Amino acid sequence: MDATLISDYLERAASASPHKEAIVYNDRRLTYSECRQAVTNLAGSFIKLGVKKGDRIAVIMPNSPEYFYTYMAASLVGAIVVGINPVYKGPEIASILNSSLPRLLIMIDKHRQNDYQRIIREHIFPGIIPHIIIHDTQEKKKFLIRNALRFRDLLNQIETQEIKTLEERKKILDSDAKVLVIYTSGTTGRPKGAALTHKNIISSTVIESEQWGLCNTDRILLSLHMSHIGSAELSVGAIRHEATLVMMDHFNPVDALNLIETEKITFIGQVPTAFALMLNVADFDKYDISSLRLCMLAGAPLLPGILERMAGANMGELKVGYGMAETAGIVTYTAKDDFMETLRYTVGKPSDLVTIKIVDEERKEMPPGEIGEIAIRGDRVIKEYHELPAETDRVMDNEGWFYTGDMGVFNEAGYLVLKGRKDDMFMTGGFKVFPQEVEEKLMEHPQIQTAAVVGVPDAVHGKIGRAFIVPVDGKVFKQSELLSYMENILAEFKIPRQFSFRKSITLTPTGKVEKRILQEEIANEG
Repeated sequence: MDATLISDYLERAASASPHKEAIVYNDRRLTYSECRQAVTNLAGSFIKLGVKKGDRIAVIMPNSPEYFYTYMAASLVGAIVVGINPVYKGPEIASILNSSLPRLLIMIDKHRQNDYQRIIREHIFPGIIPHIIIHDTQEKKKFLIRNALRFRDLLNQIETQEIKTLEERKKILDSDAKVLVIYTSGTTGRPKGAALTHKNIISSTVIESEQWGLCNTDRILLSLHMSHIGSAELSVGAIRHEATLVMMDHFNPVDALNLIETEKITFIGQVPTAFALMLNVADFDKYDISSLRLCMLAGAPLLPGILERMAGANMGELKVGYGMAETAGIVTYTAKDDFMETLRYTVGKPSDLVTIKIVDEERKEMPPGEIGEIAIRGDRVIKEYHELPAETDRVMDNEGWFYTGDMGVFNEAGYLVLKGRKDDMFMTGGFKVFPQEVEEKLMEHPQIQTAAVVGVPDAVHGKIGRAFIVPVDGKVFKQSELLSYMENILAEFKIPRQFSFRKSITLTPTGKVEKRILQEEIANEG
């Protein structure tokens, strides 16, 4: 472990390379020295506002220097950042705020037609949050929220007393202190807050630095929102190596390609959908993306043909991995020289600092080649969900194993192959069906854009599969066509018996199908 707090990396980078570009955001270019000063000033303001060790600071902002400052300043004072994705709606925001009960709420005034002041006024009882701080996007606007503070006023020069208090505060902090609560996407129900420590994040950056070969010449595109574990730990990995973070306040494929070209981006970590959107830009070939040395795909199942298209477009080395908020990011990686087949059908081998095993229903380890639930243990793994002891007990045991709810199998080469969510699996006529396997086969069909398979009750078989299909460009299928297509590639019991054709299927912010919505639809059928 080469740091105690994540903010130690910023201090080291600012001391070693004060004039180096740390953050690029729109027309702003900030050095490491400037970032350190802003973070120190902000930490002083947090102290003045009464922030204690363990207090939560909620953030509703797009990616921005101000978000980064908050993250680092919270680290300095021992507070915990609760990131809220700005795409969330009022009730979702209220649920997280009521769960985390922050001492401070730092929010943007408006972003992409969303008025967050109105959302907070409508969904949060006045006084439940002691201090609300607003980064205003419109000059001279009168705040709707009474007694709100302006973010820029918190960046005033730190006072001597706050410096002394910060020095004292740091003495009582260690790497086991919590620094982040990442709320899961909630695809199977109400979101849960994964409570991450400095050690979790630092362990993650140590391994990812080795896997990705990060260095001070890297220019990293930060396009996932910082409430996502991918950006929360990647931003720390960047400052660990004095690299440059090029921030996007929201992902747009054309803007991303422009930034790759103009800012000479070397590294991107994103979900497969984002790479597909870039490749689908009409004049993709006109962009100079030759600076890319590495693209990391994780966070959702691969889309058919995406790896081949990326390789054909010379997007640098391609890596595939598997991880989640509860493991502080990616815990398995493919290797540099792996064949395309390995990248397409596996998520690589376990990294250092974690151990992975496959277990049965009784949580007994299964032999290689057997499908079961994936369990993970190590410095990367959280110790608890925030304020949810029963949920923590459900997924953790007293030996530190975290039971992911994901199904998988180790192949003969020791690579992990994902088989979907445990809750998605269903029995049909005594056989186990893993929907992800069926979905992958369906999406290999050139006329299918998206596929999702869910088990539905059946009087004879217990359950049968229903496939929800989004065709490409309005293609009209006959059910017999799909049955004929699948009968040569899947065992009969795996083939769905019902089909529902849609214009679209709701996705999460990270590109996963919202199966909860489909399951609720089925349940409401009676």
